[in-house]
Amino acid sequence: MAKTFIPKPAMLIASLHMMSAALAKYADSFTPLNPTKADVDACVAELTAALQTQVLTAGAAERATRDLYASRDRSLDLLRRMRDAIYAFYSKSDPRIVEFGLDTLKARKSAKNGNGSEETGESQT
Repeated sequence: MAKTFIPKPAMLIASLHMMSAALAKYADSFTPLNPTKADVDACVAELTAALQTQVLTAGAAERATRDLYASRDRSLDLLRRMRDAIYAFYSKSDPRIVEFGLDTLKARKSAKNGNGSEETGESQT
């Protein structure tokens, strides 16, 4: 029964190493013309380099994501503290705070009675 190869890179590298070692061991009795042991060794090197690049890139992406989130958290903290300082200095109703990208306090709507309709001074029957 033929062996099926698992297409995971690490498993392929192990299979290629085993194949290369066996080809070296039996070089005097078995020397294939195509593919050669040099082809197997080149494939091992290529696959190993690609796997290492993928792992390093994944690590770099993880570091970049971690740095991005840390920078985002520092930026949010800075904006919140700056907003609080601006509100404390100018007040929430000062129109100049709009220039800082902040909203002014909205004017309050008239008071409502308990049933949700506005009080108009007229009695309801």
